[in-house]
Amino acid sequence: MPRWKKALFAGWILLDFLMIVSISLYETGYTLEGYLPAHGEKALRYSPIIYALPSDRPELVLYTFERSGGVTYYVLWKGENSGKPVVDQLYDYVRRLFYGSAEDIESVTVYPLNRTVTFETYNHERVWTTFGVLMCSYDDSVINDCVENRTHVKIYTATWNHAFSLNPQKNTIRVNLTMKPMSPTEYIHYAIFRRMNESIKDAIYRALAVAAVLTALINMAGYYVLVKRGIAGRIRLRLKP
Repeated sequence: MPRWKKALFAGWILLDFLMIVSISLYETGYTLEGYLPAHGEKALRYSPIIYALPSDRPELVLYTFERSGGVTYYVLWKGENSGKPVVDQLYDYVRRLFYGSAEDIESVTVYPLNRTVTFETYNHERVWTTFGVLMCSYDDSVINDCVENRTHVKIYTATWNHAFSLNPQKNTIRVNLTMKPMSPTEYIHYAIFRRMNESIKDAIYRALAVAAVLTALINMAGYYVLVKRGIAGRIRLRLKP
């Protein structure tokens, strides 16, 4: 087989693979399941105070209420920046397929009744913290001066992919953010249910596995029909003048 044909065939296989991966990642995933309308003044009273790097500030906070009585605050960034442009562009593409947008959204949930706050920290580990008038405690650790006006817990952005921490982070500043209730349209647009209930890592592995199997089956079937059964040759004969 000539080299150009091999290159064309390899390109075709790769295109098939990427198309199936994209379709598998996209599926639907955008739903109002789990949505509860935001209501009451409790959200503003217990809103967290967010600290971030000046060069990587979030843009907005949207909030909803939980059936368990908590208030979940969704902190929105334009995206994630690891410092590796090629990786970031590829990851943005995957995020747009899976989440419907490239925005990075990290959540903080506050339970006013038992004065508990939870969020994801390093390595996506979920932290549960109780907060008092001035201090917070978790994992047998006590952090002083982590609460303002008795109800606003100070949350620091700790990593490039926006993991949170209660420990003050170097060079971060307090950011004043617009805060508003999340509408049903925003809930669907940002695929909140999918973000909170599905793992993008698992979805990528699943999409790659599905694409590998389907690409092989589709092209084997195409090879059998077009080459083994001689259909491609008959088509060429008919196209000849």
